[in-house]
Amino acid sequence: SSGINAEWPLRPGTLSFAIMKNFSFVLTILLLLGVLENASALDWMNGPIRDIYYLGVSSDNRMVIAYRGMGSVYIKERRGLREYRDSNWMRKNAKYGNYQCHYAEFPVISFPMTISIVGNTLPHSGRSGTVRKPAVETWTRARIAANGTPISQNMYSNKNWY
Repeated sequence: SSGINAEWPLRPGTLSFAIMKNFSFVLTILLLLGVLENASALDWMNGPIRDIYYLGVSSDNRMVIAYRGMGSVYIKERRGLREYRDSNWMRKNAKYGNYQCHYAEFPVISFPMTISIVGNTLPHSGRSGTVRKPAVETWTRARIAANGTPISQNMYSNKNWY
């Protein structure tokens, strides 16, 4: 297994266990708040990028961002930072949980920091009709602590999808 502190199997008291427990907690809260709920099982895959959340640093030392919609996300302050593309959605769902969202993994940057995560909608046609690239994309401002965990997040949504 790659990354730092990637003990397997996960054991209580290890850093990997604490990180995965934190991911589980964050995703459970998002589900309980109804943020990641959908009317259809496929709605999370379609439409403009929305519901962007910084989740933290994974056990294999990657920044993890969850989002819904068709397209991608990028970090505005580090535009040159490229998303890892070495894993497909099935592996990411197995790793982080199937919460009806996409997961983007990026190299870790220096913390503490405040970042803006911006959606990059891919224009497409589908069950809900034609989706054009919005004039203003949804974005999230996340304050990140020195250990890589989120302190606070504010999302600025493109409301014409809802």
